[in-house]
Amino acid sequence: MTRVEALLEDARKRLVETGTRNRLIHVNRNASRGNLLNVINERSDDIFQILRLNGKKMRFAGKGEEETSDDLTLAEIADHDVSEGRYTDSIIETPLSTDALQKLLLKLSRDARTAEEEQGINILFLAIGFLRWYEDSKSDVLRESPLILMPVELVRNIKTSTYDIVCRDDDIVTNLSLQERLKLDFGISLPEIDDSADWSPGDYFAEVEETISGKERWSVDHDGMQLGFFSFAKLMMLRDLDPDNWDEESLLINKLVTGLLSEGF
Repeated sequence: MTRVEALLEDARKRLVETGTRNRLIHVNRNASRGNLLNVINERSDDIFQILRLNGKKMRFAGKGEEETSDDLTLAEIADHDVSEGRYTDSIIETPLSTDALQKLLLKLSRDARTAEEEQGINILFLAIGFLRWYEDSKSDVLRESPLILMPVELVRNIKTSTYDIVCRDDDIVTNLSLQERLKLDFGISLPEIDDSADWSPGDYFAEVEETISGKERWSVDHDGMQLGFFSFAKLMMLRDLDPDNWDEESLLINKLVTGLLSEGF
């Protein structure tokens, strides 16, 4: 490896945040406040099929009662409808009341639009599947990290005055922050995501489960889903610094890069 290659690789590693304050490393799914929306009573493969593969819109439904306190558990709004149709319809169920749901969707839509106008990138994703893990064998603090981040957009439905969710035509990528954290701390290589036509979240979760099979108490929540903000600004820089992404001129012989990193001007 040349000096320039080594410096580029070091720069790329510094862009991957692996601390638990990074929502790609740990998400508090029990939080009842904040810019996040939990999904309940749905299956990840079906949601992925409808939004990503079929390219259809879906709408949200509030299954919770009007809140009388800040604590609303999933058990309180569970119902007994387990028919197959509930998983393949165009409705995504949430634990919020109807009013609370619409207020949150309005806020999410506004914040996502503002962020994209200011930063030039989308930060709204539907997190599909979560790795449930512990930092060491003695820890009682459960960490939950999103495994699949599907880029989405909230679109105003004129007829119903609510918001529909649609999948954006952007790549689905591996959670690089989690991948780096697991590699550094546990020597575990998180599988890459193969966003091909015959790929499914369930297949990926099976690969992850096989990868973590040697870790006690670790598991994968296949159908855990959450709509929220995840910043990939540094990921874009990470890709730009990948020599494999430079087609016309090798990054390693680019005069500007070599001048900055090694040889001077």
